[in-house]
Amino acid sequence: MFAKFQLLGVLASAALLVSVSGSPVVARTCDTSGAVMDLPSGQTALVSPTTAPLFVLLGVGVQNYSCSSTTSIYAPPEFASIQTTAFDAWSAAPAGTTATSIGSTVSAPDLLGFHYFVPSPSGTGISPMWDFTSTGSFAGDSSAFVIGAKVGDIAAPTDPATNVDWLALNNVQGSLASKIFRIDTVGGQPPTSCVPGSAPISVKYTAKYFLY
Repeated sequence: MFAKFQLLGVLASAALLVSVSGSPVVARTCDTSGAVMDLPSGQTALVSPTTAPLFVLLGVGVQNYSCSSTTSIYAPPEFASIQTTAFDAWSAAPAGTTATSIGSTVSAPDLLGFHYFVPSPSGTGISPMWDFTSTGSFAGDSSAFVIGAKVGDIAAPTDPATNVDWLALNNVQGSLASKIFRIDTVGGQPPTSCVPGSAPISVKYTAKYFLY
């Protein structure tokens, strides 16, 4: 399984654009000092840092799944539900619509960069990467990226059968951020069953990403 999506900068310390697996990300330049993650109480897997985030991003894209015989399948007031507004627009968009274009429907029109997967620095498997090296004010800065390793994982508090997990990741390479959180996910879970050997399955989703 791998994710492919565009990141739209909703609250960012700089005017930038980001994307995953070639998907662009959009941003709006705002003060992030008051941005706070709304994490579920009673859990310890995701712990909010005490510092302000560097970036608050809206991810718009798809979760991609391969089927095998062993696979089962702060901000303006509108910020609280921006992931749902974006998902509704993304879900209703006709085939061929790019994730980047969804940004204009939620006032996040700027591309910050790219988010995709790369071979893991550990030498085993793949790892997620947030890459700002080719866009916005970071263009040409070869260190403006972060590769993360998951350190926390909880089921989505609402409709976990439909919405992918919330995650916490630590930096293992790059200088863009030290910690990454994926929260407020909408969609992205695979079907409950599939036919082994069938074509890859792409499931639309949106999420918020906080980079510290």
